Amino acid sequence: MLDLMHRTPARNCEGVSRRDFVRVGGLSAFGLSLPQLLEARAAAAAAKDAKEPRAHSVILLWMDGGPPQHETFDPKPDAPADMRGEFGAIPSSLSGLQVSELMPRMAKVMHHVTLVKTMQHNEGAHERANHKVLTGWTPNPAIVYPAMGSVVSREIGPKGALPPYVAIPRGDFASGYAQAGYLEASNNPFSVGSDPNSDTFSVRDVTLPKGMQLDRVGRRRELLTAMDGLFRRFEKTQEASARSEFLTRAYDIISSPEAKKAFDIKTEPAALRDRYGRTSFGQGCLLARRMVEAGVRFVTVAFGGWDTHSDNFKSCKDRLVPPSDMGLATLIEDLKERGLLDTTLVVWMGEFGRTPKINALAGRDHWPQTACAVFAGAGVPAGQVLGKTDAQGGSPLDWKTSPMDVCATLYGRLGVDYNRQYISPQNRPIRILDEGEPIRELG
Repeated sequence: MLDLMHRTPARNCEGVSRRDFVRVGGLSAFGLSLPQLLEARAAAAAAKDAKEPRAHSVILLWMDGGPPQHETFDPKPDAPADMRGEFGAIPSSLSGLQVSELMPRMAKVMHHVTLVKTMQHNEGAHERANHKVLTGWTPNPAIVYPAMGSVVSREIGPKGALPPYVAIPRGDFASGYAQAGYLEASNNPFSVGSDPNSDTFSVRDVTLPKGMQLDRVGRRRELLTAMDGLFRRFEKTQEASARSEFLTRAYDIISSPEAKKAFDIKTEPAALRDRYGRTSFGQGCLLARRMVEAGVRFVTVAFGGWDTHSDNFKSCKDRLVPPSDMGLATLIEDLKERGLLDTTLVVWMGEFGRTPKINALAGRDHWPQTACAVFAGAGVPAGQVLGKTDAQGGSPLDWKTSPMDVCATLYGRLGVDYNRQYISPQNRPIRILDEGEPIRELG
């Protein structure tokens, strides 16, 4: 059996993750998971909106654990000390908007984005909140719904040699709810599988094992094709008859110069890599830009460790906010400089915000009542703030939005009909999205 995901040692405060990750039988003699990612893609060119979609790709920067709004985009310098925290606020390039002093790079580019200060829902546990924000569905013990990237994978499919849905560094973030759910396993994210900031960075299934040459892989592929032909004599199913086609496509990715080039982050200028930040998240953002250049439809870059129930201020200052600030700001600038921001939607968010009140361990706890999210590109109006929180940064005052609305916005930008119905494992029709409408203020 071959895991489509690597389990990660990092856990949130609840000590839980998806218990049952999707497992499938390995089809190849040389350990590929790509055939499983490619199967059932024959129907991937589903009907789209009649008009040209505003976005060709989405980059979701996922702050796993729940980033604190006070230490990022909604500081409250005038709040009592037990709420405002240890850091001050600085002016941004958007008149009247202040951000945390820990975000000087983003302060300079806020005129390029829309900041949502009041995303709200009612799930205060990581696992349930992850499910709700990433799928647009309230958690249900009877079924796991597909994440946005998996729906995009099924509805739009690949462009070129690379898979349509790529996860950096791995696809096991967000309690496992960034996956295909009840959809086919082929719509799970393709996990890069290693740290793009590492000197030994390589991508599984694209980089061949040391000592193995492409001609050797080709011989094994021929053997697998012959074996597959024998199996199909006895297995008269559509899946069996299509298997050899997808094995061929997996081999094409292995041998594709396009795929190798897209993942070869070391060809980037050292100065640009420095701008992104020599961190896992910073280099992940740079790799995400390379993915959308190569035609990937949906890319996630997961950055964990935001579950700051204790030592919130030290964690934010030393390891969380500066890498996020550098990576997000440089990604927006880089996409704009390359003419890609007009067709790439960038979204920065996590599963919820954190409490206005600082606890006895100098931390902030879970707070789904309001959270910040950043949107840029793909026609999103630049230089606006949606929603306002109270003086403590805990509750929306005027305007708010939901995870369902965020999902509908992303689907709408890509031309995905979120009202479309699938058939559930219980053989019942089920909509892609539970409820929600695109956020009108995002254009």
